[in-house]
Amino acid sequence: MIVLPRAVRPDAWFPGLQGLVAALLVLFPVFLLPKMSVSNGVFTLLACWGLGCLLVPGRDRERWGTYWRSVAGLSLAFLLWPAAVAIHQAAAGLPVSVPYLFTRFILLFVLAWGLVRLGGRRLAWMAWGCAAAAIYAAVWIHFATLDMRPDHVGIYNIIPFSNLALLMGALAALSIGWDEPRHYMVHGMKLVALLAGMYVAYAGQTRGSWLAVPVLAYAVCASYRHGPRRLRVAALVALAVVGVSIAGTSDMVRERVAEGVVALAGSRDTLDSSSGGRIQVWRASLRIFAEHPWTGVGLEHFKAELGEQAEAGLITGDAAELPHSHNDILYAMATYGVPGLIAVLALYLAPAVFFARKLRSAAPHVACAAAMGLTTAASFFIFGLTETMFSVSITNAFYVLIMAWLAASVVCREQDWGAAGGEGEMRP
Repeated sequence: MIVLPRAVRPDAWFPGLQGLVAALLVLFPVFLLPKMSVSNGVFTLLACWGLGCLLVPGRDRERWGTYWRSVAGLSLAFLLWPAAVAIHQAAAGLPVSVPYLFTRFILLFVLAWGLVRLGGRRLAWMAWGCAAAAIYAAVWIHFATLDMRPDHVGIYNIIPFSNLALLMGALAALSIGWDEPRHYMVHGMKLVALLAGMYVAYAGQTRGSWLAVPVLAYAVCASYRHGPRRLRVAALVALAVVGVSIAGTSDMVRERVAEGVVALAGSRDTLDSSSGGRIQVWRASLRIFAEHPWTGVGLEHFKAELGEQAEAGLITGDAAELPHSHNDILYAMATYGVPGLIAVLALYLAPAVFFARKLRSAAPHVACAAAMGLTTAASFFIFGLTETMFSVSITNAFYVLIMAWLAASVVCREQDWGAAGGEGEMRP
């Protein structure tokens, strides 16, 4: 029998290809804000990699059973949104053709399996991509808001821009749980990324992001395992003092909060303010759902429904010009009815349940990934109260890939922990 030299064996190229794919994964958040077309291309390449790994299981065939048991339920939950779209189209007599924006949810299973093949240590690189993206976003928004608050930063609406930058900074900080206890320089750089994300939220004046800041700050402090408990409590108190100080001394913060409070109180003077318009379209979305509860009106008829309500005097003309509900749950209800409501709740709850079960894992790397996943689901729920995160291309792709990344990290690290006898992490 002829034995091939190690350098030319069929599997010899695979580790190098894994490293290349891991580098692409890191580039996804880096280019997400400044050049989304590049990130979309990376997303597609990662999906192709995952599909290839499904077709060619290779030496990781034994991981398939573990992977299926871990991720199948999460993947099925992500299928519900495309299913809701298809149900609406079929009920309306339209050809069933789910837009790519929503078929991305189907790719969670494929993406996560491809990422499992990279191994836990390579997957950890992604945190540095999030850190770089948050710091870059802070520099960008600083110069973009020197004169006034713009509606867009580059080509992106400032609301999802701020939301994603804040969350990526928090994910970078949470990933400290994957690092060695005494790597203080590494810890410091990731904490700088968190502060950069918080600065983006402040400079962007995005109230939806502000709602998430306390949650993210608590998650980071609670998840920091390398210091005594009193250090974590002190850090949380310090962040709270800084936040209260900023809120109390910043005229901009006081004005934005006051505007929201007045709008929520129902003042007619604020009907056409940003907050007033959103409240009007929230009520309009509930009326649409009440009239079309089972399959909704679809994306294509939502604007027309708002126009009819404006003609009836139920909302103002300016509110009728809003492109969506500025609320993920209400938009899903209005456009896809009960199936849409179930689908959007599943996108929050399924990851929350999946990662919450892993949060108390004895494997520290698994618990860290679980904290990051739970934080992402909670953040998107909060962001979705004032923005349609799942109907925006930039945020839609981010959520799917982040959940695939963290689910794959859980699977890899659980196997490493088990292989090491529960005493440490093994190299993939």
